[in-house]
Amino acid sequence: MPPTVAAVLVTHNGARWLPQTLAALGAQTFHAGSGIAVDVDSKDDTPALLSGTFHESLIVRVASGTGFGDAVRAGLDALPRTEWIWLLHDDCAPAPDALERLLDDALSTGADVVGPKLREWPTLRRLLEVGVSITGTGHRETGLERGEPDQGQHDRARDVLAVSSAGMLVRRDLWDALGGLDPELPLYFDDVDFGWRVARHGGRTRVVPRSVMFHAEASARSQRPTARRVHPSPRRDAREGALYTLLSNASLPGFCWQSVRLFVGSLLRVIGLVLVKAPGDARQELAALFSVYVRPWRILAARRRRAATSTVAPGDVRHLLPAWTIPYRHGIDEVGDVLWGFARTPDAESSGRRAMVVEYSHVADLDDEAEPDRGLVAFARRHPWACVVAALTVVSLVACWGLIGGGSLSGGALLPAPETTGAWWSTFAASWHDVGLGSDAFGPPYAFVLAALSVVTFGHPGLVVDVVVIGAVPLAALTAHRLARRFLSSGRLQIAWALAYAFAVVASGALGQGRFGTLLGLVLAPVVVNSSISLVQRSSLRRGWQEGLRVGLWLSLLTAFVPIAYALTIGGLVIAVGLRGRGREWLSLGLAAVVPFGVLGPWMWERALDPGLWWWEAGLADGGFGSLEPTVLDIALGQAGGPYAAPALFGVGLLAVGLAALIPARRRQAVLWAWLVALICLAFAVIGAGTTFEVPGISGETSAWVGFATVCWLTALAAGGAIALDGLGAGEGRALGRTLGVAGLVVGLSAPVLMAGWWVLHADGGAVGRGDPSDLPAYLAADAERTGGSVVVLDTADGAALTYSVHTDDGPRLGDESVMPATDANPDFATLVSALASDPTADDVEELAGYGVHAVYARPPVDESVTVAFDSAPGITPSGSSVPGSRVWMLESPADPPEGDGNALRPWIVAAELTVLVVVLVVATPGRRSRRRA
Repeated sequence: MPPTVAAVLVTHNGARWLPQTLAALGAQTFHAGSGIAVDVDSKDDTPALLSGTFHESLIVRVASGTGFGDAVRAGLDALPRTEWIWLLHDDCAPAPDALERLLDDALSTGADVVGPKLREWPTLRRLLEVGVSITGTGHRETGLERGEPDQGQHDRARDVLAVSSAGMLVRRDLWDALGGLDPELPLYFDDVDFGWRVARHGGRTRVVPRSVMFHAEASARSQRPTARRVHPSPRRDAREGALYTLLSNASLPGFCWQSVRLFVGSLLRVIGLVLVKAPGDARQELAALFSVYVRPWRILAARRRRAATSTVAPGDVRHLLPAWTIPYRHGIDEVGDVLWGFARTPDAESSGRRAMVVEYSHVADLDDEAEPDRGLVAFARRHPWACVVAALTVVSLVACWGLIGGGSLSGGALLPAPETTGAWWSTFAASWHDVGLGSDAFGPPYAFVLAALSVVTFGHPGLVVDVVVIGAVPLAALTAHRLARRFLSSGRLQIAWALAYAFAVVASGALGQGRFGTLLGLVLAPVVVNSSISLVQRSSLRRGWQEGLRVGLWLSLLTAFVPIAYALTIGGLVIAVGLRGRGREWLSLGLAAVVPFGVLGPWMWERALDPGLWWWEAGLADGGFGSLEPTVLDIALGQAGGPYAAPALFGVGLLAVGLAALIPARRRQAVLWAWLVALICLAFAVIGAGTTFEVPGISGETSAWVGFATVCWLTALAAGGAIALDGLGAGEGRALGRTLGVAGLVVGLSAPVLMAGWWVLHADGGAVGRGDPSDLPAYLAADAERTGGSVVVLDTADGAALTYSVHTDDGPRLGDESVMPATDANPDFATLVSALASDPTADDVEELAGYGVHAVYARPPVDESVTVAFDSAPGITPSGSSVPGSRVWMLESPADPPEGDGNALRPWIVAAELTVLVVVLVVATPGRRSRRRA
């Protein structure tokens, strides 16, 4: 005898979907023995549609605000008792064999609750749920990727914590034993709560993917007016339902832990929502938290009811809940979504949810649509840029293979990263720095940025440096491609220009010379340009100030690593706004120019007072490469001076494309804008090529490195060529345009292809290498770290002038170079070192010890006269060294290093900088639309 089933259809203003739902129910291969419709005070055509299908005795009308569970109870009270209950929504359409497959699985496995696979209606192919659970932070967990298509990958029937109430088939005796859906959960999480109670009762819930239900999720997506006795806020109701479900069903220890975790987590969510300018969502989150926690008797009563029906220990159902790491993995996925947004082209954007506005009349027509193409070739065809990014990553790993391994990256202008994140924070915020003989200089803002980034790498500062140096090419390509989508319509040209930009970074010699500031600055530059374009093109004053703040914020970040980028960007914007002849952008431009001075604080003001410091990027100003002084021709071909750069001829292709871009008339105005940017960059590069400046801690003057401006010059020309080619490919002269386009692509692509080949073939890392970050003998570095004393490091050779530096711990780290005391800050010490190296006395040695110096280390080769002087010095004992040709002397009576007073205002200045940063960040962030989901 077949089982008896009662179908309960709950409706509320569902006329949009109800005809298809009723048609799908009538097409079932196994019909429910009885059925009833429960209408919740519908105001549209729903009552008329129900009257045309159901007898009036099988239509129950309930008051507005009745929850789903109470509506089901009202329907069951009007029906004869059956073995099974099939719950249905008015916005879901079951496949013809849905009920039959549910019953087959339930009867064959002995399950108490079974549910179908939910697919999106009307797109039909996207999966919504294949069973559902709840995370420890109160989020509905389906185990699916967002927008994941149904390709049969989840078609294994299995036990789950819960299934959706849309299509849920449940035994009537179990329903009665548990009291049905909890009336305290009128709409959201009622199904998850019921499944959890079923599991604690000893029952089984299974999902049957062979049974398919198409669901529009109309209430969760706010596609119909919903009147309920609870507050009309889907976000609040969903969050309140999640908190109620977790606290009501958790074990006693879990209840104590979750009470604290959810309270603190919700408050953090409120703060986060305020920061992203979603005050409405924040208010709803706080209201949900308040509603649950100020009425603890609701939770206690719910826990008593569940304890009365539970026959299974809480730990026995733990395997049905997601791992505790799931919420945090989702957080990482959010970051990945941002990167994926960079890596996908506009034509690859999913139509996804937009299809929800489409109306159609027959569910089954689209269910048998052709299967999408599969395989790597099809994926590459659909997502060419994602494949290019993957290939770039592989090329970078191959080219930088020698830089992967143990130790720290350092060499050239790159200092090794500190061992802890706190070291970077201290470099930025401390009022006194234990570098050299001590310094009260203002720390570099980029140390704060790197400290924040190292949080993402779980407190491994070295990994931040590794990612920037080794991943500079793919990272630059990602941001460049994002910018290319702004001014190019052709996907191929977007990719071509992004590749040219990325390989120009390494071809400039920035990587080989360890120019950390240039590498990260060129990753950030396209983002600044993108924001700047929005500022210049803004056609009204509305939100113009916000655009100015946004440019200022990105420019502050870029300037922290490459100070000259400030002058270059603001100078370019002044010219661009002036040429456009409109006054409405001047306010935005003024804000963009002022923000870095507030965010970067005294560090920025120092550069305003000493223009030479504009050329000092993050890292050592002098990487030991001597005088750079590139010629104008070198710069024109992308050469910034110094070793490890690609041959100058490699830039000929990009230069040729830029010059040829001036010939076609189509899009000439856009090409001229690209040329304007290029010429501004060229001008700065040429000016910088002949500039020298003094750097604290280094005797003599240092040549300016112009790699940033040089790369921007050459790639701006390439952008002009790409714009010209993009214009030739459309409209009149299409055939000629294609011919010239192909020729231009061949010439233009020759540069990045040749650069890539040169990079892989010369993959030795240049001056950058990986190894022990200390340049002192191991025992000397360990002693300095243990005692806190300093080591005077001498550089001398026969006939060369004596130079020195003072090391604390095992030597300077990235960020320390910016706070080194000036060479003329303590002339007495310089005189003392000279005296010790020529004719030392006991008073000289005692004075040296008073500075906290414990040892003297002379790098090879060591001048013989220096060796004789220190060997004969009273109170100094020669010691062994593991470095051939070097010498070490230890002080017999070292003293503790003196304590510096520092700048008493520094903590207040740091607080002011961070306050300005937070205010600008909040104001500049676009307001977020309220998201409504269960």
